Amino acid sequence: MNRLRTDLLLQGGLYLLVASIPFEYPGRTIPLEIPTLTGAVFLLATLLHPRRCYGRIPSPVLWFGAYLIVFWLALVASGGDYAAEAVSEFVVVLQGVLVLLAATNLMLDRQVAWRALVTLTAACTVRAALPFVGLGRTSDVVWTGGERVSALGQNANSAAMILAAGLVALIGLSLMRRRKSAAYFGVTGVVATLMGLAILETGSRGGLVALIGGVMVFALAAHTWQQRLRNGGIALSAVTLLSLAVLQVPMMKNRLVDSVAHGNLAGREQLYPALWTMFLEQPVLGWGPIANTYELALRVGQRDRPRRASHNIVLELLTSTGLAGAIPFLVGVGLAARSAWRARHGEHGVLPLALLATLLLANMSGDWLASKLLWFTLAYAFASGLWRAAPQPPSVRPSRRGILATAGGR
Repeated sequence: MNRLRTDLLLQGGLYLLVASIPFEYPGRTIPLEIPTLTGAVFLLATLLHPRRCYGRIPSPVLWFGAYLIVFWLALVASGGDYAAEAVSEFVVVLQGVLVLLAATNLMLDRQVAWRALVTLTAACTVRAALPFVGLGRTSDVVWTGGERVSALGQNANSAAMILAAGLVALIGLSLMRRRKSAAYFGVTGVVATLMGLAILETGSRGGLVALIGGVMVFALAAHTWQQRLRNGGIALSAVTLLSLAVLQVPMMKNRLVDSVAHGNLAGREQLYPALWTMFLEQPVLGWGPIANTYELALRVGQRDRPRRASHNIVLELLTSTGLAGAIPFLVGVGLAARSAWRARHGEHGVLPLALLATLLLANMSGDWLASKLLWFTLAYAFASGLWRAAPQPPSVRPSRRGILATAGGR
């Protein structure tokens, strides 16, 4: 019984972390983000099963560990400027790496991974509904016309990334389901429409591209021609519906037209060249964590902002820690991607690859190193490629007995 309880606490800690991801709350009075707090709860729960959570060290963790070492070297080399902010970022990223380590080992059990994805989809559904029912709705007027709608004061681009991941997970879970009824398709269609509209309401062009890219992976990376045909039809339908929906949301339509006609990328057209020049000037260890954002603000003439985010994860790595930090980080991501590619023949199909592609595409117009969603997705992607090799703990299908039977069988 004690083992059953500790196992339930362990799995519950993971699901709590995943459920909290869509509910970041910038207007909070506490100093930590909600996913950071739930991440700490999860890591505390892993101490109940240290061997299960930390007995195996996935290879990406070693590369991300190397990145963290370079992080400190770059901070020292930069003279320790903005050390307090840099240490705060280090702690959050370190937590992400620990979440990657523990979650990868937990999700070697396919059922744990399945439940985590269901939790993510359910949480994103609730988050997508908030603005439409008037709970926590926030909006910002954009100069192209209309308002960018989010909830709880969240950054619209971050919200779009999270909801896009939830929608891709929903599609993948639907493809995995063996028994499909008209009622199931109806509910899934309503939920997918809700998430899609919520993404469009954010006005995030990067979020839209990430969603389309993730959906297209279902068609392009399928294993057999029958799967490609089926998934291609679903992807084509999804992209067509999204395109038609864009035409019905003037704010999103205007932002896309402005990008194509005038090359306006919300300042990124100025940030990216400046970041590249910064990298060429200090290519080995970069300008130092956090210090690079202050230098960037000076170079683009942002007098009203002391610092500017890179809005691209690769350029952020190159300018904060140089090639010494970017290379191990990207190798770690590459190992997760390779594992997800191998997993496309397995039970979850191309979902791990599609979900990872969604996050990576979103990070081409943003830099969310601290996002727990990124580290959870990397864990899921890498774990999925190990399912054939890893011994599976005794469990039953989730549709029969559920979590108690699974936990009790271990």
